[in-house]
Amino acid sequence: MNTAKLISVITVSFILTGCMTVSSNAAPKPETEKETKSPIVNRSEIEDIFKNYDQENAPGCATAVYQNGETTFSKGYGIANLDYNIPISDSTSFYMASISKQMTAAAAGLLVIRGELDVEATVSTYIDEWPEWASEVKVKHLFNHTSGLPDIYGLMSIYGISTSNVMDLDDYMEVVKMGEELMFKPGSEYAYSNSGYTTLAHLVENITQDKFSQFVDEELLTPLGMNSTHFHDDRHRVIPNRAMSYQKNGDNFRQTYLGNFQGVGPGGLYSTLKDWQRWESFWNGTLQWNGGITAEEAIELKQMMVTPSMAGGKKLTYGMGVHMDTVKGALMNGHGGSFMGFNTDYRRYPEYGVSMVTLCNRADANPQELNQQLADLFLKEYFEAYLSPFEGTYRSEELLTEFTLTIEGSNLKLNRRLSPNGYVTENGDGEWSAGSLDMEFKRNGTGEVIGLYISASRVRDIEFHRISE
Repeated sequence: MNTAKLISVITVSFILTGCMTVSSNAAPKPETEKETKSPIVNRSEIEDIFKNYDQENAPGCATAVYQNGETTFSKGYGIANLDYNIPISDSTSFYMASISKQMTAAAAGLLVIRGELDVEATVSTYIDEWPEWASEVKVKHLFNHTSGLPDIYGLMSIYGISTSNVMDLDDYMEVVKMGEELMFKPGSEYAYSNSGYTTLAHLVENITQDKFSQFVDEELLTPLGMNSTHFHDDRHRVIPNRAMSYQKNGDNFRQTYLGNFQGVGPGGLYSTLKDWQRWESFWNGTLQWNGGITAEEAIELKQMMVTPSMAGGKKLTYGMGVHMDTVKGALMNGHGGSFMGFNTDYRRYPEYGVSMVTLCNRADANPQELNQQLADLFLKEYFEAYLSPFEGTYRSEELLTEFTLTIEGSNLKLNRRLSPNGYVTENGDGEWSAGSLDMEFKRNGTGEVIGLYISASRVRDIEFHRISE
């Protein structure tokens, strides 16, 4: 994980006209949490991000921005159900796709805290007839995608098993066991695997002797007041305000929703923007709840989930159902997902108390990009403070050419007459790119940026000296 130093900036008041505010029963914030404020953001700037989804005859997205656990903006764009022309709102129930892994990790993690599930134990300790070829897989490997288990959906494709088939958790576990061999030695590599989270859900059932969905409901959802959220393991269950999903088909849309699908663990969670504010407040430490998980367990659980895992002696940017990345100098915890034509993304910037969730019911939507644009608005001051040391003109005496880098819209931009030009992307560990160019900045002994190295195709490390700021 990129360990760029935190940027200290002056915070300013947050003003957003016409926004919706949701209050919760406030609990004292832990001393480690920061109470921060965002820059001034005009509602029109947010609306402009989602203008392509604000249509009366097409599916779209629901989005919310949270500030210190409270909703500061929430709105739906487009249609939830084209058959009945039902618009998307903050009460529309979306399939959350792989964001579900966060809730699955929380449920299984709760058993770890209570001493009922040992992360160092092999999976065979808890599951009868666990295959011999996977005997070295430990519980911890399921959480962080280092098990080496072949992905369940890849196996289903190979064996000709359709995701539209009626299958329950036991059926999906039988598919996991069909893998025949591991992709690598457990703990040696990272490979994203839905099989691991299917197995975690099954472990919860075996240990608690309850249905996975019931345990999650009793220990997390109901106590937190998330009454419109559930794991969908019963295809006959009615889901109020359910969004259907669609794929572009010429000038129209074709429905892609799988009505028979009832798999849980790696996916299967349904929720609304209104409910998700409760989960955000839980993460933020501003929510009081009744029953289920205790306050002490909550603190330990959240810390566990954002603790980086290891694979092959290297630190990963994945914990337990949470990706941990550094975006423009800011720590970002989150997860995205895509399934059945639904596309989702939830990300938190815990250092600054800002989070956003975007849920879309159309296959061509990119909620990750939409959330990044929201972050560029709400964290503008922080992002620009981080990027400002890189601004300037850089010259190569060898090639007699210059590159100029400026800040535009919370992004670093390469300005030159020839291609490539446009936004510069930070890829982590000091590596940047612009189009086909790879870039690495050079610093002096005090950390000041004094130049950069450019590589492209078969040309490497052309040195540019900084000649102005």
